[in-house]
Amino acid sequence: MNKTVPERVKALQALMTKKGIDSYIVLSSDAHQSEYVAEYWRARAYISGFTGSAGTVVVTKDKAACWVDGRYFLQGETQLQGTGVTLMKMGEPGVPTWDAWVLSETPENGTVGIDGRTIGFSQAQMLKAKLKEKNLTLSCQEDLVGQIWEGRPSLPDAPIWDFPASFAGESRQEKIGRVRAHLEEKKADYYLIASLESSAWLLNFRGDDIHDTPVAYAFTLVGRESCYLFIEPFKLTEEMKALLEADGVSLCGYGDLPKVMAKIDEEKPEGKKIRIDLDLRFINQLLVESIPAGWEMVKEETDAVIMMKAVKNETEQANVRKAHIKDGAVMVQLLKYVKDHAADGLTECDFADWLDAKRRAQENALGISFETIAGYGPNGAIVHYKPERPDCAVVKPEGFLLVDSGAQFMEGTTDITRTIACGPLTDEMKEAYTLVLKGHLQLGHAIFKEGITGTNLDVLARKPLWDKGLDYKHGTGHGVGFVLSVHEGPQNISYGLNKIKLVPGMIISDEPGFYPTGKFGVRIENLVMVMPHTENEWGKFYKLEAITYCPYEREAIVKEMLSPEEIAWVNEYHRDVYEKVSPLLDEEHKAFLAEITRPL
Repeated sequence: MNKTVPERVKALQALMTKKGIDSYIVLSSDAHQSEYVAEYWRARAYISGFTGSAGTVVVTKDKAACWVDGRYFLQGETQLQGTGVTLMKMGEPGVPTWDAWVLSETPENGTVGIDGRTIGFSQAQMLKAKLKEKNLTLSCQEDLVGQIWEGRPSLPDAPIWDFPASFAGESRQEKIGRVRAHLEEKKADYYLIASLESSAWLLNFRGDDIHDTPVAYAFTLVGRESCYLFIEPFKLTEEMKALLEADGVSLCGYGDLPKVMAKIDEEKPEGKKIRIDLDLRFINQLLVESIPAGWEMVKEETDAVIMMKAVKNETEQANVRKAHIKDGAVMVQLLKYVKDHAADGLTECDFADWLDAKRRAQENALGISFETIAGYGPNGAIVHYKPERPDCAVVKPEGFLLVDSGAQFMEGTTDITRTIACGPLTDEMKEAYTLVLKGHLQLGHAIFKEGITGTNLDVLARKPLWDKGLDYKHGTGHGVGFVLSVHEGPQNISYGLNKIKLVPGMIISDEPGFYPTGKFGVRIENLVMVMPHTENEWGKFYKLEAITYCPYEREAIVKEMLSPEEIAWVNEYHRDVYEKVSPLLDEEHKAFLAEITRPL
C-alpha cells in the first residue's frame, strides 16, 4: 500500500528509535552530488511530498521540517500542506538554517544520521564541526529512508552511447590528455571524477539515467598512464566497449572504485606516496572513506574538468548556435499557437505537451532539457511551477502565460523563458514586464573587464526592479552544459558570492523576473555566451552574445519606459531573430514572425 507522507515520517521515526538515531537528514542528492537525480535517489521527495529540485528535510523523533529556497516557497506551501512537515523558507527572517535546527533539536551527546552517499565530503566535514558544539555524532552508514521505502524504483539500466567528436569538438584521447597535463601541473598521480556530467563530457558518451539530462551513473579515475570508467557492465554495448577500450579506457563495475584504488595501493612502488586530485564538494563522504590510508588528497577549489567543460570549444559554440536557431523556430510556433488558441479552453498542460512534442520532432532531437514550466496567471508566480493534470489551470484570452522550457539536441542544450500575452493585459502587468525586460537588456549588453564574476554583474539585471523597491528570489543566471545538464556551473550570475571568473566560451542564462503572489509571473530568459570584445592598454574586455532567438512580447512592452538605447537593442535583437529563424518557418509563421519583430 502506498503510505501517506505522515505515515512515512512515522515509519522513519520508528526506525530511528530502533537504530538509536535522534535526528535524520534527507538531502536531495545522489552519490554524485547531482542536482537532478534518478527516481531511485528521490528520498527527500518520498519522505516529504515536496518535489522541487532542491530542498532538505530533517526528521527528529517528534518533528519534521523541509527547507526550500525562494524558487519553491509557493510550491512548498502547497505540497507540504497537511503533511505535518513544517515548511522552512530559507533566507527569510527568523528561519534557522537546517544545520542550526539539527543542532537545536538534537539532544546533547545524541546521534545525527544521514545517507553518507548523498553528502559531499566537504559538506560533511562542516556539518561534523558544527555538531561538535553539543558533542553530537554524525552517522553516515545507513540509508534509513531506503529501508522504509516500499516499491522504491530500481537504479537505471539504460545503455550509454557514443557522442561523436564531430559534435563534441575533441576526442576522448585529447580530453584525457588535458587531464593528464593537469595532473602533471599539480604533481598528482590520479584524478577522481564523481560528477556525472564530467565523466560523460570527458569520455564522450551520453546516457539516459536521469530524465532530460543525458548522463549515466559512473565514476572516472584518470592516471598518468591509465583511465578507468566505473559503470554497470550491462550499460555497455559491445560497440561502446570497443570504442572506449580502443582509447585506453579500462572498464570496471560501478561499485569497484574502492577495490581498484586498493589494488593500485598494493602494487605501488615501495615508498611511493600516491597523490589523488579531487574536488571534495563532489566526492561523497563514504567514497572518501574508501581512499587508501596514506594517499594524499590534492584538494581542488574548483574541479578542473568542470572548468574545462564550462568553456565551450569552437565546434561546441557553432553547434549550440544551430541548436538555438532550431529551437527558436519551435518557440515562434508556440507564440502563435498560444495566441491563436488562448480562448479555446486549453490548459497549461495542453500547451506544455504541444511544445514538448514539437521539440521532440526536430532533427537530431534527444528530448527536452527539463520538465516544461507553463504557468498561467497566478501559477506564473510560482517560480518552478510544474503543471500537472487534473489540476492544471485553463488558459484564458487575457493575462500572461509564463513558459520556461528547453530542449536537448545533438547540437546542444537550450533553455528559454518567454512570458506570453494571451490577450489584454493590465497596466500593472505591462509595467512589470517592461521592468524585467530593462534588466534583461542591461545585463545582456554588459561590457566587462577580464576577471569579472557573475556576482559583479547581477545588479545590472535587478536595478530597474530595485529602483521601484521590487526584486525576485532566485539567481539571475546559471551555467548550461553541452548536451548535458541544463544547470551546470561553476559560473553563475547572482548576488551570492561566486569566485568563478567569466571567460569566453562560457554559456550562462540571463533571466530576471518578477512574481507578485496570487497575480501573475514575469520572466524573460535568454542564454548568452561570453565573447571577446576588445583588448587595449586597459586590458581585455568581454561581452555577452545572445544565442537564444525568440521575440520578446511586444504587447507587454511600455515603450515610454525604455531608453532610446534599450529600444535600439530590442529592434536589433528582433532583426537578428527574424534573419536567423525565418528560413526554418513556413509562410504563415514567417509572416507572423515579421509582424511581431517589426520595430517598436
